[in-house]
Amino acid sequence: MRIEQLPIERDKLGEGPFWDHRIGALYWVDHLGPTVRRFIPVTGEHREWLVPKMIGSAGLTEDRKRLILALSDCFSVLDLETGACEEVASVPQERAAIRLSDGRCDRMGGFVVGSAVTDFAGYEGAIYRLNPDFSVNVLRTGLMLSNAICFQPDGKRMHFTDTRSGIVMVCDYGPETPLACEPQPFADARDHGASPDGATVDSEGGLWVAQIRTGDIARFNSDGSFDRKIELPVPYATSVCFGGADLDILYVTTVRETGMQIRSDHPQAGAVFAIHDLGYRGVEEGVFGVRNGN
Repeated sequence: MRIEQLPIERDKLGEGPFWDHRIGALYWVDHLGPTVRRFIPVTGEHREWLVPKMIGSAGLTEDRKRLILALSDCFSVLDLETGACEEVASVPQERAAIRLSDGRCDRMGGFVVGSAVTDFAGYEGAIYRLNPDFSVNVLRTGLMLSNAICFQPDGKRMHFTDTRSGIVMVCDYGPETPLACEPQPFADARDHGASPDGATVDSEGGLWVAQIRTGDIARFNSDGSFDRKIELPVPYATSVCFGGADLDILYVTTVRETGMQIRSDHPQAGAVFAIHDLGYRGVEEGVFGVRNGN
Protein backbone atom coordinates (compact mmCIF):
# COMPACT_ATOMS: atom_id res chain seq x y z
CA MET A 1 0.00 0.00 0.00
CA ARG A 2 1.23 3.50 -0.87
CA ILE A 3 -0.29 6.84 0.15
CA GLU A 4 0.38 9.81 -2.13
CA GLN A 5 -0.58 13.46 -1.60
CA LEU A 6 -1.95 15.08 -4.76
CA PRO A 7 0.18 18.05 -5.94
CA ILE A 8 -2.50 20.71 -5.56
CA GLU A 9 -3.43 23.45 -3.13
CA ARG A 10 -5.08 22.20 0.05
CA ASP A 11 -8.79 22.63 0.80
CA LYS A 12 -10.35 24.26 3.81
CA LEU A 13 -13.02 21.56 4.00
CA GLY A 14 -12.61 18.99 1.24
CA GLU A 15 -15.65 16.78 0.73
CA GLY A 16 -17.54 14.56 -1.69
CA PRO A 17 -14.94 13.14 -4.11
CA PHE A 18 -16.18 11.26 -7.18
CA TRP A 19 -14.51 9.95 -10.32
CA ASP A 20 -15.61 10.68 -13.87
CA HIS A 21 -14.52 7.56 -15.76
CA ARG A 22 -15.43 9.20 -19.08
CA ILE A 23 -12.60 11.74 -18.91
CA GLY A 24 -10.37 10.26 -16.21
CA ALA A 25 -10.95 13.07 -13.73
CA LEU A 26 -11.35 13.36 -9.98
CA TYR A 27 -13.92 15.91 -8.79
CA TRP A 28 -14.57 17.06 -5.24
CA VAL A 29 -15.76 20.16 -3.40
CA ASP A 30 -14.30 22.58 -0.92
CA HIS A 31 -17.33 23.25 1.24
CA LEU A 32 -16.04 26.58 2.53
CA GLY A 33 -14.30 27.65 -0.71
CA PRO A 34 -16.94 27.46 -1.88
CA THR A 35 -15.58 25.71 -4.95
CA VAL A 36 -15.87 22.65 -7.15
CA ARG A 37 -12.42 21.25 -7.94
CA ARG A 38 -11.11 18.86 -10.58
CA PHE A 39 -7.80 17.05 -11.02
CA ILE A 40 -6.81 14.91 -14.00
CA PRO A 41 -3.97 12.63 -12.83
CA VAL A 42 -2.69 11.70 -16.31
CA THR A 43 -2.02 15.32 -17.28
CA GLY A 44 -1.75 16.97 -13.86
CA GLU A 45 -4.38 19.52 -14.91
CA HIS A 46 -6.21 21.19 -12.04
CA ARG A 47 -9.22 23.48 -12.32
CA GLU A 48 -11.75 24.93 -9.93
CA TRP A 49 -15.08 26.71 -10.16
CA LEU A 50 -16.37 29.21 -7.60
CA VAL A 51 -20.03 28.72 -6.70
CA PRO A 52 -22.41 31.27 -5.13
CA LYS A 53 -23.18 29.45 -1.86
CA MET A 54 -21.58 26.92 0.45
CA ILE A 55 -21.51 23.59 -1.32
CA GLY A 56 -22.20 20.20 0.19
CA SER A 57 -21.66 17.78 -2.69
CA ALA A 58 -21.80 17.32 -6.44
CA GLY A 59 -22.34 14.61 -9.03
CA LEU A 60 -22.05 13.68 -12.68
CA THR A 61 -24.70 14.37 -15.30
CA GLU A 62 -25.19 12.85 -18.74
CA ASP A 63 -23.59 15.98 -20.20
CA ARG A 64 -19.95 15.72 -19.13
CA LYS A 65 -19.70 19.51 -19.36
CA ARG A 66 -22.18 19.93 -16.50
CA LEU A 67 -22.36 18.81 -12.87
CA ILE A 68 -25.30 18.62 -10.49
CA LEU A 69 -24.65 20.45 -7.20
CA ALA A 70 -26.13 20.53 -3.72
CA LEU A 71 -25.63 24.06 -2.43
CA SER A 72 -26.65 25.12 1.07
CA ASP A 73 -30.39 25.39 0.33
CA CYS A 74 -30.88 24.37 -3.29
CA PHE A 75 -29.87 22.08 -6.12
CA SER A 76 -28.09 23.69 -9.06
CA VAL A 77 -26.42 22.78 -12.35
CA LEU A 78 -22.87 23.98 -12.95
CA ASP A 79 -21.74 24.63 -16.53
CA LEU A 80 -18.06 23.67 -16.57
CA GLU A 81 -17.38 25.70 -19.71
CA THR A 82 -18.88 29.02 -18.65
CA GLY A 83 -18.86 28.66 -14.86
CA ALA A 84 -22.55 29.56 -14.75
CA CYS A 85 -24.50 28.03 -11.87
CA GLU A 86 -28.26 27.68 -12.39
CA GLU A 87 -30.64 26.78 -9.58
CA VAL A 88 -33.03 23.97 -10.53
CA ALA A 89 -34.77 23.18 -7.23
CA SER A 90 -35.07 25.01 -3.93
CA VAL A 91 -34.72 23.13 -0.64
CA PRO A 92 -35.57 25.73 2.01
CA GLN A 93 -34.29 25.05 5.52
CA GLU A 94 -35.77 26.15 8.82
CA ARG A 95 -32.70 28.13 9.82
CA ALA A 96 -29.24 29.08 8.58
CA ALA A 97 -27.53 26.40 10.66
CA ILE A 98 -29.12 23.66 8.51
CA ARG A 99 -27.65 23.11 5.06
CA LEU A 100 -27.33 20.46 2.39
CA SER A 101 -24.22 18.34 2.76
CA ASP A 102 -23.03 14.85 1.79
CA GLY A 103 -24.56 13.25 -1.28
CA ARG A 104 -24.13 10.91 -4.23
CA CYS A 105 -25.91 10.04 -7.45
CA ASP A 106 -27.80 6.77 -7.23
CA ARG A 107 -27.83 4.17 -10.01
CA MET A 108 -31.33 5.11 -11.14
CA GLY A 109 -30.73 8.68 -12.26
CA GLY A 110 -31.31 10.51 -8.98
CA PHE A 111 -29.08 12.67 -6.77
CA VAL A 112 -29.45 11.81 -3.06
CA VAL A 113 -28.25 14.38 -0.53
CA GLY A 114 -28.48 14.74 3.23
CA SER A 115 -28.52 17.87 5.34
CA ALA A 116 -26.47 18.79 8.38
CA VAL A 117 -27.46 20.70 11.51
CA THR A 118 -24.23 22.59 12.01
CA ASP A 119 -25.00 24.04 15.45
CA PHE A 120 -25.93 20.55 16.76
CA ALA A 121 -29.09 22.04 18.26
CA GLY A 122 -31.57 19.44 17.02
CA TYR A 123 -32.48 16.66 14.64
CA GLU A 124 -33.99 18.71 11.84
CA GLY A 125 -31.75 17.19 9.16
CA ALA A 126 -33.15 15.08 6.34
CA ILE A 127 -32.22 13.09 3.24
CA TYR A 128 -33.54 14.30 -0.12
CA ARG A 129 -33.66 12.86 -3.63
CA LEU A 130 -33.48 15.20 -6.61
CA ASN A 131 -35.30 13.40 -9.40
CA PRO A 132 -34.35 13.71 -13.09
CA ASP A 133 -37.31 16.10 -13.64
CA PHE A 134 -35.90 18.33 -10.84
CA SER A 135 -38.67 17.47 -8.40
CA VAL A 136 -37.52 16.70 -4.85
CA ASN A 137 -38.58 13.86 -2.53
CA VAL A 138 -37.89 13.75 1.19
CA LEU A 139 -36.59 10.26 1.91
CA ARG A 140 -35.91 10.51 5.62
CA THR A 141 -36.12 13.02 8.49
CA GLY A 142 -34.92 13.22 12.09
CA LEU A 143 -31.15 13.40 11.45
CA MET A 144 -28.45 15.71 12.75
CA LEU A 145 -25.40 15.06 10.56
CA SER A 146 -26.35 13.00 7.52
CA ASN A 147 -23.32 11.35 5.90
CA ALA A 148 -21.99 8.17 4.23
CA ILE A 149 -24.59 8.21 1.45
CA CYS A 150 -23.62 5.58 -1.12
CA PHE A 151 -25.13 2.64 -2.98
CA GLN A 152 -24.29 -1.02 -3.31
CA PRO A 153 -23.02 -2.04 -6.79
CA ASP A 154 -26.45 -3.22 -7.96
CA GLY A 155 -28.03 0.03 -6.73
CA LYS A 156 -30.69 -1.81 -4.72
CA ARG A 157 -29.41 -0.92 -1.24
CA MET A 158 -28.40 2.45 0.14
CA HIS A 159 -26.11 3.33 3.04
CA PHE A 160 -26.25 6.41 5.21
CA THR A 161 -25.40 7.48 8.73
CA ASP A 162 -26.09 10.12 11.31
CA THR A 163 -22.42 10.69 12.13
CA ARG A 164 -22.95 11.18 15.85
CA SER A 165 -24.52 7.73 16.16
CA GLY A 166 -21.35 5.96 14.97
CA ILE A 167 -23.40 3.42 13.00
CA VAL A 168 -23.78 3.19 9.21
CA MET A 169 -27.25 2.05 8.18
CA VAL A 170 -28.54 0.15 5.16
CA CYS A 171 -31.96 0.07 3.52
CA ASP A 172 -33.58 -1.29 0.37
CA TYR A 173 -33.68 1.26 -2.41
CA GLY A 174 -35.74 1.39 -5.58
CA PRO A 175 -37.30 3.80 -8.07
CA GLU A 176 -40.87 3.39 -6.84
CA THR A 177 -40.22 3.52 -3.09
CA PRO A 178 -36.71 4.94 -2.62
CA LEU A 179 -36.55 3.80 1.01
CA ALA A 180 -38.62 0.65 0.78
CA CYS A 181 -37.87 -0.68 4.24
CA GLU A 182 -36.98 0.54 7.67
CA PRO A 183 -33.20 1.08 7.72
CA GLN A 184 -31.16 -1.47 9.63
CA PRO A 185 -27.70 -1.16 11.25
CA PHE A 186 -24.98 -2.31 8.86
CA ALA A 187 -21.55 -1.29 10.17
CA ASP A 188 -20.78 -0.28 13.75
CA ALA A 189 -17.89 2.17 13.73
CA ARG A 190 -17.95 2.90 17.44
CA ASP A 191 -14.99 0.60 18.13
CA HIS A 192 -13.12 1.75 15.01
CA GLY A 193 -13.17 5.56 15.11
CA ALA A 194 -16.81 6.23 16.03
CA SER A 195 -17.23 9.10 13.56
CA PRO A 196 -18.31 7.88 10.10
CA ASP A 197 -18.34 10.64 7.49
CA GLY A 198 -18.25 10.15 3.70
CA ALA A 199 -18.25 6.61 2.30
CA THR A 200 -18.12 4.53 -0.86
CA VAL A 201 -18.38 0.87 -1.86
CA ASP A 202 -16.07 -1.46 -3.76
CA SER A 203 -17.02 -4.05 -6.39
CA GLU A 204 -17.33 -6.74 -3.70
CA GLY A 205 -19.88 -4.73 -1.75
CA GLY A 206 -17.37 -3.68 0.91
CA LEU A 207 -17.96 -0.31 2.55
CA TRP A 208 -15.10 2.20 2.92
CA VAL A 209 -15.76 4.94 5.47
CA ALA A 210 -13.79 8.09 6.28
CA GLN A 211 -13.57 8.56 10.04
CA ILE A 212 -13.42 12.30 10.50
CA ARG A 213 -12.40 12.32 14.16
CA THR A 214 -9.56 9.82 13.90
CA GLY A 215 -8.05 10.51 10.48
CA ASP A 216 -8.37 6.99 9.16
CA ILE A 217 -10.36 4.92 6.69
CA ALA A 218 -12.26 1.84 7.83
CA ARG A 219 -13.38 -0.96 5.51
CA PHE A 220 -16.32 -3.18 6.40
CA ASN A 221 -17.10 -6.39 4.54
CA SER A 222 -20.33 -6.88 2.60
CA ASP A 223 -21.90 -8.43 5.72
CA GLY A 224 -20.99 -5.40 7.83
CA SER A 225 -18.14 -7.04 9.72
CA PHE A 226 -14.99 -4.99 10.27
CA ASP A 227 -12.14 -5.73 7.87
CA ARG A 228 -9.31 -3.22 8.17
CA LYS A 229 -8.25 0.30 9.04
CA ILE A 230 -5.92 2.61 7.10
CA GLU A 231 -4.25 5.42 8.99
CA LEU A 232 -3.67 8.69 7.16
CA PRO A 233 -0.87 11.20 7.83
CA VAL A 234 -3.42 13.90 8.81
CA PRO A 235 -5.80 14.20 11.78
CA TYR A 236 -9.15 14.39 9.96
CA ALA A 237 -10.56 12.52 6.94
CA THR A 238 -13.88 13.51 5.38
CA SER A 239 -14.76 11.32 2.40
CA VAL A 240 -13.57 8.72 -0.11
CA CYS A 241 -14.08 7.44 -3.64
CA PHE A 242 -12.45 4.98 -6.00
CA GLY A 243 -10.85 6.29 -9.17
CA GLY A 244 -8.10 5.76 -11.68
CA ALA A 245 -8.24 3.94 -15.02
CA ASP A 246 -8.96 0.63 -13.25
CA LEU A 247 -10.95 2.16 -10.37
CA ASP A 248 -8.35 0.75 -7.98
CA ILE A 249 -7.11 3.97 -6.35
CA LEU A 250 -8.89 5.22 -3.23
CA TYR A 251 -9.01 9.02 -3.12
CA VAL A 252 -9.49 10.70 0.25
CA THR A 253 -10.45 14.28 1.08
CA THR A 254 -9.42 15.91 4.36
CA VAL A 255 -10.01 19.09 6.32
CA ARG A 256 -8.20 22.08 7.78
CA GLU A 257 -11.31 23.62 9.33
CA THR A 258 -15.00 22.82 9.28
CA GLY A 259 -16.36 26.13 10.48
CA MET A 260 -17.80 24.16 13.40
CA GLN A 261 -15.67 22.25 15.89
CA ILE A 262 -12.71 20.91 13.91
CA ARG A 263 -9.54 22.76 12.96
CA SER A 264 -6.00 21.54 12.23
CA ASP A 265 -2.64 23.23 11.73
CA HIS A 266 -1.08 20.05 10.38
CA PRO A 267 0.91 20.94 7.21
CA GLN A 268 -0.99 18.33 5.16
CA ALA A 269 -4.47 18.99 6.55
CA GLY A 270 -6.87 19.75 3.73
CA ALA A 271 -4.84 17.77 1.18
CA VAL A 272 -6.32 15.13 -1.09
CA PHE A 273 -4.64 11.73 -0.88
CA ALA A 274 -4.48 8.79 -3.29
CA ILE A 275 -4.08 5.33 -1.76
CA HIS A 276 -2.59 2.77 -4.15
CA ASP A 277 -2.23 -1.03 -4.11
CA LEU A 278 -5.20 -1.86 -1.90
CA GLY A 279 -6.24 -4.92 -3.88
CA TYR A 280 -9.81 -3.66 -4.39
CA ARG A 281 -11.68 -1.95 -7.20
CA GLY A 282 -14.58 0.44 -7.03
CA VAL A 283 -17.63 0.77 -9.26
CA GLU A 284 -18.53 3.55 -11.65
CA GLU A 285 -20.40 6.47 -10.14
CA GLY A 286 -24.08 6.95 -10.81
CA VAL A 287 -25.01 9.66 -13.28
CA PHE A 288 -27.82 12.12 -12.69
CA GLY A 289 -30.64 11.57 -15.16
CA VAL A 290 -29.29 8.22 -16.35
CA ARG A 291 -30.65 4.93 -15.05
CA ASN A 292 -27.94 2.48 -13.90
CA GLY A 293 -25.27 4.95 -15.00
CA ASN A 294 -25.56 3.87 -18.66
